[in-house]
Amino acid sequence: MNPSNVSCDLCGLSLRHGTIKWCSEHREFSFCCIGCRQVFIMLLEASDASDPLQFKQTPLFKTCLEMGIIPVSESDLKARLAKDPSEPPLSLGQTGAESSTGEGSESASNTLGIHLKVNDMWCPACAWVIEHALGKQSGIVHAACNFSTDTVRCEYNPILTSPERIIRAIGRLGYRAADPEEDTLAMETKKDFIRFVISAFLTANVMMLSFSLYSGFFIQLTPDTVHKLSWPIFILASIVLFYGGPKIFRKAWAGLISAAFGMETLIAIGAFTAYVYSTVNLFSGSIHLYYDTTAMLITLTLLGKTIEKKAKDSVQKDLSNFFSLRPTKVKICSDEFPRGRYVAAEALGRGDIFMVEENEIIPADGRILDGSGTVDESSLTGEALPVQIKAGKRIRSGTRVLQGTFRARAEGIGDGSTLGQMIDIMEKTLEKKIPLEAKTDRILRWFVPLVVLLSIGTGWVCLLSGLSLETAMIRSVTVMVISCPCALGIAIPITRVAGISLAGHAGILVRDFSAFEQAERTDTIVFDKTGTLTEGEWILRDIVVMEPFVEKQILSMAAALEETSDHYIAGEIRRKAQETMALPAPVKGIQCFENGMSGRLGEDEVRIGSKDFIAESLKAPLSMPTARQKDEIVQSAVYMSYGKRLCAVFVFGDRLRKTASKTVEKLQNKGYHMVLLSGDGEDATRAVGNMLGIQNAYGGRLPADKADLVREMQKKGKIVAMVGDGINDAPALVQSDLAVAVHSGSHLGEEAADITLMQGNPRQILDYLNLAKRVNRKIHQNLMFSLMYNTISIPIAMSGLLTPIIAVCAMLLSSLSVTGNALLLKRKYKFS
Repeated sequence: MNPSNVSCDLCGLSLRHGTIKWCSEHREFSFCCIGCRQVFIMLLEASDASDPLQFKQTPLFKTCLEMGIIPVSESDLKARLAKDPSEPPLSLGQTGAESSTGEGSESASNTLGIHLKVNDMWCPACAWVIEHALGKQSGIVHAACNFSTDTVRCEYNPILTSPERIIRAIGRLGYRAADPEEDTLAMETKKDFIRFVISAFLTANVMMLSFSLYSGFFIQLTPDTVHKLSWPIFILASIVLFYGGPKIFRKAWAGLISAAFGMETLIAIGAFTAYVYSTVNLFSGSIHLYYDTTAMLITLTLLGKTIEKKAKDSVQKDLSNFFSLRPTKVKICSDEFPRGRYVAAEALGRGDIFMVEENEIIPADGRILDGSGTVDESSLTGEALPVQIKAGKRIRSGTRVLQGTFRARAEGIGDGSTLGQMIDIMEKTLEKKIPLEAKTDRILRWFVPLVVLLSIGTGWVCLLSGLSLETAMIRSVTVMVISCPCALGIAIPITRVAGISLAGHAGILVRDFSAFEQAERTDTIVFDKTGTLTEGEWILRDIVVMEPFVEKQILSMAAALEETSDHYIAGEIRRKAQETMALPAPVKGIQCFENGMSGRLGEDEVRIGSKDFIAESLKAPLSMPTARQKDEIVQSAVYMSYGKRLCAVFVFGDRLRKTASKTVEKLQNKGYHMVLLSGDGEDATRAVGNMLGIQNAYGGRLPADKADLVREMQKKGKIVAMVGDGINDAPALVQSDLAVAVHSGSHLGEEAADITLMQGNPRQILDYLNLAKRVNRKIHQNLMFSLMYNTISIPIAMSGLLTPIIAVCAMLLSSLSVTGNALLLKRKYKFS
């Protein structure tokens, strides 16, 4: 390092044009530009080297020098600063940084996008270097690298560059870039598409040659002509069958050996039947060849699966985005690295201190130790409004930091964090099957064998009726391929994914998919009061001050009396005093009684406590002044006197949630029977019920009493939904037909609920009930369509009105219609 700080600590150039500082644990470094600072940080994080001069010998330093990230000379630095004199620092790992390629003005229609997974990044500076290295590449319009998720996004001009060149450019920096799932799904998808394109091209030629061959039914063709037309058709159809069809055949074989038959079984039998029959006729010199049927069956199936996969990916997009929220790295702070050092996320332990910066995803639940900022919790709650955070506040994993930098202590990590619990619950929910789905599965086990028998039976009936072998074969194949077990099989699963995805996007965590069915049957909704329709915080809501006193003076005396008390009322008074900067008054001789506290301020006695305790010291009878309240439920009042006169009343209470009244009103308008339960007193519970318009309000109920009340309503034929705290109301939730928990920050795994409202907002119960009706409607539509299609289409095929090609088109359209119907649910549904 240069002691005089007159040259850059990385490249050695003069600092006469400006200095960018960066502090490590032990010293301060100076740099001539941001590029040098970022490369320096990256090299420091990666190598543990203590002498910056050693960095100049590393391959990465030399590569960055070649690519222009580090200035090569003073004239280069001067030109760079002249182009952008401010050169503001970027947030490390920032997403969405614009590159300065000079091509940013290009129309979006002239560019393509690419999303890559990048391995071997060890700090946010790595992301910065990748971003700016790509920004200097010809043809790249926009580049953004996210360190937290190990991804890079690029918009590029396909005329000037290509994905392969982009990957090679990243590779030259020492990182491995690839498609996010290059080894599995992405490569397979690419191969499947190529297989479809080749099969489609060959099938088009098979069809063209087949039309020429079929002219032999109307004009006389010579044996040589038949031979020259038949063999090319045979070769092309064979390629389609054995190149395009292996996946279909493997699935069909797996279905046969496991007795889990599917559409592939029918397609494989139909295609091979037509192929073998045509091959026999080929060697006998006949023109009755149906290779076009074989080729079209395979190609149309590939086409249908390609379109269906795209639709399914769209349905599953929100779930995939949610599952990808887990960061792969975390910056852990330690004595050795107080500013933090990035390690694999799995290394984070409970109690560890970690640092989070702008645009990073919070890796664990915890409590902020220092720093402040704004976070986006929409990934968990569905609420787009940013949340302000500061020291002492809790943070949750999976949320994104919009602004600020802070350190926090990890409390919930990995699978035990909020995000980990949600992902675990959603994965388990996706695996569960509802009773109706089990019934369709049992139908499917017999469906394909039944269709095969009908197909064989149709052929035999045709032969016994005197029809030709060709006609019998065509009708058999048509019956076989027109039936669609897939439409019946995916009717519920695809809708389940769409429903759970939509609910999760809105901050509603579904634990049991059967809750959708139960929601539509529900006619009675029981709300627990505290924390569900109210905020659940028994705090100081108002201070009614008597003249000539002022609020700060009152709080000063009260804080002095309650200074050593550990009662929650005392804590609330001290909190309010701190907020208003009211220092404790010099109260002497403080005494504690059963129902209050007393002391002396100057010559006069000051008291705080219950109504009776204060009344003992007053000259005039005590009357309760009017508290300033609108939507409060007054739970208790604490009185205060000074010099034998009432000076203030502290009003404590719980506040109704802002959306509670409208939610209850809308539910009543929809015809739901409403009930309010609480462990609080009868008067307080009835007061809340009156405010909300709920006539059936019952107070003083213990958890077991709430469960008994739910059981009584069920005996009367009611289908009951219980909305309450997922832990404290567990007995009533378990007893109910639909258990809805309002999330209050507790461990999700401990909640006894079918669904959890992550926002803690009662309005979400309306959203869920409306969504449940839409999801159930889609399931019924899909099932009815599937059953009607098979019931109508199979007899038509048996009658001989259809050809195999038309039949397979109808079959694929029926399968696509089910997927498309689920996609409409996702695209059209809007939450309130």
